[in-house]
Amino acid sequence: MSQPARATTIPQDEIWDETLTAAAQIAARGPLPSLPAGTAEGPVAAFLMAAATARLDPPNLIGEFANTLFRAGLPIFKVTSGILMLHPQIYARTFVWDRETGVEVISRGFEVQTSDFYLRSPVRLIHLGAHGFRRRLEHHSGPYDFPVLEDLAAEGATDYLIRPLDFATTRRSFISFATDRPGGFTDDDLARLDSAVPLVAMRFEITAQRALLDSLLSLYLGRDAARRVVTGSVRRGEGSTIRAAIMTCDMRGFTRLSDRAKPGEVIALLDTYFDVVTLAVHAHGGEVLKFMGDGCLAIFPADEGTGTGGEAGDACRRALAAAQAALAGVAAIEELPTALGPAGLKVGFALNFGDVVYGNIGSSERLDFTVIGAAVNEVARVEALTKVLERPLLATQAFARTLGDEGNLRSLGQHVLRGRREPTEIFTVDDGS
Repeated sequence: MSQPARATTIPQDEIWDETLTAAAQIAARGPLPSLPAGTAEGPVAAFLMAAATARLDPPNLIGEFANTLFRAGLPIFKVTSGILMLHPQIYARTFVWDRETGVEVISRGFEVQTSDFYLRSPVRLIHLGAHGFRRRLEHHSGPYDFPVLEDLAAEGATDYLIRPLDFATTRRSFISFATDRPGGFTDDDLARLDSAVPLVAMRFEITAQRALLDSLLSLYLGRDAARRVVTGSVRRGEGSTIRAAIMTCDMRGFTRLSDRAKPGEVIALLDTYFDVVTLAVHAHGGEVLKFMGDGCLAIFPADEGTGTGGEAGDACRRALAAAQAALAGVAAIEELPTALGPAGLKVGFALNFGDVVYGNIGSSERLDFTVIGAAVNEVARVEALTKVLERPLLATQAFARTLGDEGNLRSLGQHVLRGRREPTEIFTVDDGS
């Protein structure tokens, strides 16, 4: 749907006033009876109560629900719903089912809360406590109450119904229905839609809660770690040994920057820097496991069996490509705190390959899903060497050997790592220097 601003004749104090009374007054223009105490019957109820329905994610739930309504004879051509997210960048996700095109998922940032699009929408009234309302769009004369109704009418809609989805544990959501049948919804259509709302609210809340949990776990643990936790890997000390390419990085001069720059500048730079690194890692099939101050730890798993052959080499190729992409992204960051000085932002990357234990580590009160092992310790020591050797990217002998000739690495000779007595061979990308 388009979202242009349009003039309206509805008094602004009725639209903008942050009170339930205003919402109720507007909703009263098209009052509806209370939702029925009973539940839907027939194929709609059967779908909503089916065990298989519980496995659907929010967009597929809305899509299959709308398809079920249509197959049951309800003349809908558009169904819209959404959920408020717990996400640092996404305020809400809207799911729009269209009879011809299926389901579209629209992510909306936090700026939508103060946008004209939201402030002049029926959804806002539902959030303010409105009971829901109906608008006949066929043969309509004069301005529409809401811009979205004009959009729907332009698509051929003849009638519109919006209802709240009252959730037990989170902020209420909404569901709206539009028909393009001449004459609009019948009384029987409205009764059938209303009878389905309580059931779809219960089902959608469970589905939405699971989506929110998945989103939060992925944000704080990483995508693969989140999947493992959700599927039952929660026991302390429980882990598996895997073969993986390991990448770590660290910002140069961060302590001095923290002392000299404003806190807001430091946080903004860290967010941008970690965005660059994370996007590069994910784009090459890796998993960011944790941020440590100004550092980052990521893995690129190989075959969880032997870790030999093509799988191991592929993991190293992806790790090297991610590190190079991240370095290029860091170099392209334009807005830097002046406290960094003329040298700008410098980051060191290190790569290794080997066995790591991947699982839950920590106390009975606080667990961390991470990797440990000699290979992790070694890559951290090599990363510290990037400053000494003045090289932005270093790799271990194990990484270079597993990668083979494809990575264009060259030896920098033998170097003694911190905490080690024996020297080890260190490699870097051969850039001709």
